[in-house]
Amino acid sequence: MFGSLLQHILQFACSDAGLVLYNLDPAQAITDPEGAKKSLARALEVTEANVLVTQEAGSDTNYVKLVESVVPETRMFNFGDGMPFFSPRFPHLRFPIHTGFDIQGKAGMEPLKHMLCPADTLQDQLAAIGAKIDGKSPLMGQLTMGKDSLPQKGKVLSNEDVFKSGEWPTFSSILKKDYVEIEGVGVVF
Repeated sequence: MFGSLLQHILQFACSDAGLVLYNLDPAQAITDPEGAKKSLARALEVTEANVLVTQEAGSDTNYVKLVESVVPETRMFNFGDGMPFFSPRFPHLRFPIHTGFDIQGKAGMEPLKHMLCPADTLQDQLAAIGAKIDGKSPLMGQLTMGKDSLPQKGKVLSNEDVFKSGEWPTFSSILKKDYVEIEGVGVVF
């Protein structure tokens, strides 16, 4: 669940780091908050996600509060204590992340800005663990709706598959070096 510009940034980051990105429709939280909570819980279970990234709020919806209701440990956990995050219900989840700029009332979720490290050491770290990221590396995980109207894990597309299929049109256009305008909200100086 996140805004358009962040979505594109995460797509490229996942492609570069060899991570699989699954998306949930943030609009469901606006029209059906209870259904969105159930969808998030199911998606975390079936994908065994290590990282959850959500926008802080949008369209009169507080996505952080939605995450807190699904992963209640985020209400009592504090990353400032230096301990690793753990949720008994979602044991694979290590980093609940929000795109807001503060930690007031969100100590159990890391702000995205704290996750950014401009040290340019990713390739060295990947080489240290023997990871090789190329066109065949998995990138986009698909979630399909089951008969219970909750997400089910679908197939995973590689970098090449995503590029060729145009599943992420902006991602593919940028890689083709086509001119693309990305809509978003921001401060203009």
